[in-house]
Amino acid sequence: MWRVEATEPAVSTVQPSQGLQERVTALVDSRGFVGFIIGLIIANAVMIGLHTYPAIGGHPAMEWLDGIVLAIFTVEIVLRIFAHRKDFFRDPWSWFDLFVVAVSYVPSGGTFQILRVLRVLRVLRLLSAVPSLRKVVNALITAVPGIASIGALLVIIMYVFVVATTMLFGPVSPEFGSLGDSTVTLFRLLIGDGWAVMETIGDQIPYAWPFMMVYAVISTFVILNLFIAVTTEALQGQREVPTEPTPVEQRILDELAGLRAEVDRSRADRAGSGPTG
Repeated sequence: MWRVEATEPAVSTVQPSQGLQERVTALVDSRGFVGFIIGLIIANAVMIGLHTYPAIGGHPAMEWLDGIVLAIFTVEIVLRIFAHRKDFFRDPWSWFDLFVVAVSYVPSGGTFQILRVLRVLRVLRLLSAVPSLRKVVNALITAVPGIASIGALLVIIMYVFVVATTMLFGPVSPEFGSLGDSTVTLFRLLIGDGWAVMETIGDQIPYAWPFMMVYAVISTFVILNLFIAVTTEALQGQREVPTEPTPVEQRILDELAGLRAEVDRSRADRAGSGPTG
């Protein structure tokens, strides 16, 4: 004979607030809601640009629309906090969004005018709203150590050429008359500007052009390609990182894991009970 044990019907322990939280989570993580926020950020970016025109920026309707946009952003943040709870504060991007919205409440005028300008940071919310942009920013952050090393190498190379050009070209060109002037001139040459000064120097110093061509090759082509290589490697690393599940997906995975564990326990209990004579 098999031993049959009576079981009581399962009683739902889901609280109304939990059901509401799940619905809010599904809302804030939905594509439609995210797309609406992205569109609102873009529209607000246009509005902020229009504020620079006195005839448009001073219109009462602009302030009214700005208040509506800020209210929607505030409601969005509140809904995300309610939906994700502790997970919201574990995400650096969520802190960034919270900071941008909080800065928008700084009153204008007086000593707060500079902080008021920071409302343009709302445009940067696109970085947190668009996943592809988040990957680019994360890749740049990951590449910071490599970029810093390449930057240090560039500084060393620049200093060597600054001292050398000051000693070689300083007597014939005021653009290289001091270390400061040479630094500015070489930086302009680095970004592709200011090469006209070399025509005058080249007429007086025959080796000036070959010397500066060596500088151009080292500083522009070699260093720039190193920057590109480090950034590309970081982007490739971000592409290989598996995408984290959304809170809704994570909750579903947790529930499936719980159901699997419950099934395993049920099988173990049935196997342990065995037939009884």
